[in-house]
Amino acid sequence: MSDFGEVERKVCSMMAEGTRFSFRGKDYRVIISGKPTCSKGEPKTDIYILAQSDDDTVEIKISYKKENADFIENKMSAERAEQLFGKDWKLLIENSTTAIKERFFERILIYKNNFKKTKKGAITLGWKFELLNKKSGDLSGKMILTEEQVIDVYAGTNLSEDKRNASVNGKIIANCGVANYILMGENISSAQDIVDKMIPITEYVRMHPKIYFACKALNYRTFAEKWDGDRPLSVQVKWDAVDEKLVPELVFDEPLIIRGNAMAERLLTYMHKLHIKTTDDIDENNAGTDKIL
Repeated sequence: MSDFGEVERKVCSMMAEGTRFSFRGKDYRVIISGKPTCSKGEPKTDIYILAQSDDDTVEIKISYKKENADFIENKMSAERAEQLFGKDWKLLIENSTTAIKERFFERILIYKNNFKKTKKGAITLGWKFELLNKKSGDLSGKMILTEEQVIDVYAGTNLSEDKRNASVNGKIIANCGVANYILMGENISSAQDIVDKMIPITEYVRMHPKIYFACKALNYRTFAEKWDGDRPLSVQVKWDAVDEKLVPELVFDEPLIIRGNAMAERLLTYMHKLHIKTTDDIDENNAGTDKIL
């Protein structure tokens, strides 16, 4: 299977300057093509094409997706959430997680034993946030978005200025980073094939109007004394010591603001205070939760 970058390069090479194709009943010649880039992160457009006919020009800004790709966004940060959802990003995420709040309260937080993919010794710090095109796991649900907001997510309308006005072949082109077409699959044979297979984002959203979120646990592994980095958390587990017991509080109203390191350091402070080194040291005398396995 081709890797993502390989397909992008293949599409760009098929759309090289001077290439001709038919589009909406007219013949066009490519005058600019390339991958939009910016100093940090990425625009939504993967391949930018400016083509000219006898009487007009057209901008084709393609967001490429593999046929089997589930992720829309899998490393969600506060900055990225604002770029995707606009100024109300925080409320949108909070509304999504609180809609399935009871499922979070049902989750095991301390793993004294192995359970599914979670190894013995884990203590949950919170849950990361991902966007997908289908549900994934128990802590997953549909984002409550208007059609316009879904279009914004796929097109990148709310991206920061440097991502919208990205650089193609060393030249800044206004709004080249905001995609207007989606291209899926790897079996692409020519420039005309690309044009025939690409779908306007507005049409794609009408066919696929739902965007889902999934929350995946970030755990402190007590035996390894590690956790998987300073990831932004959509829901945090705020550990405390109350009456000589390790007590969790789930926090829903600071999505992606409080991150993994802060929650791990807080947990470690209270574990030390209660003389807990690993989950083997947790028992009914010092556990302030029944979410233990």
